[in-house]
Amino acid sequence: MIEETGRVLAIEEGFADVETIRTSSCTSCRARHGCGHHAIAQVSSSNRMRMRAIDPFSVEVGQEVVIGIPEDTLLQASVWMYLIPLLGLIVGAVLPSLWGGGSGVAAIFSIMGLAGGLLLARNKSKQEMNNPDFYPKILKITSHNGQNIPLVMAP
Repeated sequence: MIEETGRVLAIEEGFADVETIRTSSCTSCRARHGCGHHAIAQVSSSNRMRMRAIDPFSVEVGQEVVIGIPEDTLLQASVWMYLIPLLGLIVGAVLPSLWGGGSGVAAIFSIMGLAGGLLLARNKSKQEMNNPDFYPKILKITSHNGQNIPLVMAP
């Protein structure tokens, strides 16, 4: 289970909007100069993330909670979002070589394969949009005080 701590910002029946703060150990990592995650973290202006989580505890606004999502769910989503389009690209590039097509045909087929893989991923995403297995779930409440909620005013 992948877990993260966050604060409840709003509640609905059966769900809660939870804000988490991304933490990164990039500054102490030796491989940070060659790491893509470090480069993305440098560019990103905000380290806050707001998500909708399943609420089995009837939490209150301001409570600090631990949310989690199973690793297999994250792995399945990653396969659909990354591996399927990549396989479409590779299959599209290889198919023309089976009948002796040129490199121009291979380039066109690889783009078509990538687009087909992206469409498959998009359709799968739409199918699973309301699947509760793909939503994070509140695992436990770590603080019960809902009084001191820091407000951030938009400029």
